[in-house]
Formats: sequence, C-alpha cells, structure tokens
Amino acid sequence: MDKLVFIENGRVITDSLIVAETFMKNHSDVLRDIRNLGCSEEFRLSNFAESFYINQQRRQMPKVDMTRDGFTFLVMGYTGKEADRFKEDYIKAFNLLEKSLRSTQQQMSAMEMVAFLANQAVQKEKEDARRDQELMALKSGFDAITDNLTAVPDASKVVDLINEYSRWTRMGHNEIYNRIYDIMKDQHGISVLERVQREREKINAERIEKTGRPYAESTLKKMVNGIDVMVRMGVLDKFHTILVGMLAKAKRERIFY
Repeated sequence: MDKLVFIENGRVITDSLIVAETFMKNHSDVLRDIRNLGCSEEFRLSNFAESFYINQQRRQMPKVDMTRDGFTFLVMGYTGKEADRFKEDYIKAFNLLEKSLRSTQQQMSAMEMVAFLANQAVQKEKEDARRDQELMALKSGFDAITDNLTAVPDASKVVDLINEYSRWTRMGHNEIYNRIYDIMKDQHGISVLERVQREREKINAERIEKTGRPYAESTLKKMVNGIDVMVRMGVLDKFHTILVGMLAKAKRERIFY
C-alpha cells in the first residue's frame, strides 16, 4: 500500500504509472483516459501535472502525477470487484500518508526540515561508509540551502536557484515555475499567473489604444514576467522558500536513491 502514493512538493499524490499497474491497465490507456476527462481546465491544472520517467531502454517517457481529487475523478469509471478493492486500498494509502504529512508539517518549520535532512545524512554516513564523498557534497548543499533560507531573496538569486534545480532534476524552467505557482496558490491563495495576465492585458490595451496594434506575445512575455510581478506583489520570499525546499529534496533523492 505504501507505494501507491508518495509525497511531492508538500502534497500526497500518485501517478499514472502506479494507477496502470494497480488497475492492470496499459499505461497508454490510462494516459488516454486522463486526456479525455471531462473536468474543467482549472480542475485539471490543480490536480494533474505532466511529468516523465526513464524506461528500461533509458528513454524519457511521459507520465502524469495526480492528487487525491484527480485520482478519484479518473477512477470513477473503473468498475468491477477488483477495481473497487484497489480504490479502497488507495483511499487508505492517501489517508495514512496525508495524516503523516500533516503531523510532520505541524512539527517542522522550513529550517527544522533542513536540520532533519542533515541529520538523516549523518545517519546514512554511519550506515554506508562508501558514500563519504557524496555525503560531504550533500552537507555542503545543505549549508548553502541554509544560507539561502536566511538571506533575503532577490531576483537574480531566485533565477540561479531555478537553474540549479533544473540541472538536478532535468525539469524545464516553465514547468518549475508553474509547479511552484500551483503550490503558492494552494498554500497561500496567491495566483501569480493571474496577476501576470492582468498586467499584460493592461499594457496591451494601452498599446492598442495608442497605436491600434497589440504587442507580439513574445514582447509581452519580456515586458511582464513572473519574477518581476512577485517582487511588486511582495511575495518573492514565499516563492523562494518553496524552491529551496524542492531543491533540498532533489539533492537528497539524487544521492540516496
């Protein structure tokens, strides 16, 4: 049951690969089912996220991560006694891991989480002496992350961290930004993308009024970007904190797993 769900960016989720294996379906069929869901675009963006995995031929292949709500919407149409049993197993797995996550979040601040991960690194060092070099690299990473948490973030530092996270995870920059924007909306009720869109629409309307022609989309993106908008909103620190936590998790997983 434990492997049915996992924690990603502070949320308990599962993915299309696990669903396909559990419900004994072809992964391509599960991906098709997700694409054909009749949910709203807002629900889809909040509960489904495109991702990838490396198959046995070492090729990058698509998969979809999903929340409890996304999973529930998807498997409504999966019927039969076995399917019903699998749904019950999933519900239990979600409940157990979400309960554990809530307990952990109540006890740990961002700095405490860094200390906890550093302690885990020390324990791992005692268990496996052959990884001394990797553990030293990890410790240095945690020191850098601690500095980042205590420092006041600026735009250039955030961009550097985005680049570093992309190198560790091989995730595209747009996907990284959108994932953190989703977390900010869930945790703080802040919608950066909506603010960006409003600002672009405003300056575009002013341009049309003056010249009768709109800006090119590429020009609008250069004139109004998410980082600058967050600085004006005074929320860049929240974006920065989430990014630092994601980077710590990525480094820990790359070294230990």
